[in-house]
Amino acid sequence: MQSRIDKLRQPSNAIFLQVTAIYALIAVCVWSVSSLWAGVNPAFLLASIIAWATIGWCQFALFNALHEGLHRRFGAPHRDWVGYALTAYPVGFDESYRQVHLDHHKFFGDARRDPDFPNYGRFPVSKGEFLLQMGLNLCGWNALLQFLGIRQGKSPGLAKDNGRNILTIALAQLALLGLFAITVGWLYYLWLWLIPLVTFGKFFSSTRAFCEHASPDNKPTIRTITGSLPGEKIFGVFCFHYHAEHHEYVGVPYNQLEQAHEMAADTLYYGEKAEAARYEHFDRGYFQLLRQWYGSLPA
Repeated sequence: MQSRIDKLRQPSNAIFLQVTAIYALIAVCVWSVSSLWAGVNPAFLLASIIAWATIGWCQFALFNALHEGLHRRFGAPHRDWVGYALTAYPVGFDESYRQVHLDHHKFFGDARRDPDFPNYGRFPVSKGEFLLQMGLNLCGWNALLQFLGIRQGKSPGLAKDNGRNILTIALAQLALLGLFAITVGWLYYLWLWLIPLVTFGKFFSSTRAFCEHASPDNKPTIRTITGSLPGEKIFGVFCFHYHAEHHEYVGVPYNQLEQAHEMAADTLYYGEKAEAARYEHFDRGYFQLLRQWYGSLPA
């Protein structure tokens, strides 16, 4: 089995075309909303909400593309700086986030050392708490806490920001601000970049992590989720829905995780792993999983 999996460890340059398509979709949203401006009116507000959701998803997709760079698979051969420039700096991350993510793999399920543990470690105990958790992700509060935690070195194994990290992110944001200023106006940087980033972008990211690792019995779980094409395209962009395969075969790039799933489906989800994590395959999609969990909770 391992020799067959090893043959899949070949990254692809297709990621550049996909990232380009994501930026093109963002540009369409920005142009569409800005062209409707004639003062605050219902059409502009409705278009803005749709754009927030769409751009937030695009930012979330860039974050998922960044994941390939964190594992040094951004293109063939891997292009580290290009990967960060296209996917990390625009959404507020830098090179230091690699250690954060690698700690997630190394210490998965450890409440003290896994930096992602707050996203999945404690399952809601009621419908109200479930909705509150989703709401805090959507309103921007949790995005702010995550950003400050990373910047202040509160993620496990991560030192406080040095001046270079802060300067890199600041320059990237200034470049984006300048691009907005010379095209549709600098206010749209706030309206159509920052607002989606801290609301819908964070909501998609945290919901995906919650679905892939949470469990009603609070046992750390690594879950592959299939069975719903809309769910896979919304939450599992860049094949994140094959999450168990990624954790088990971390060297396999995103575009070959489906093949890894087909090869390992009969063996991956049985028995306990060394780190005592449970591997699961849920074959009815993200939305059905969320609905099932919500329905099982007391009012």
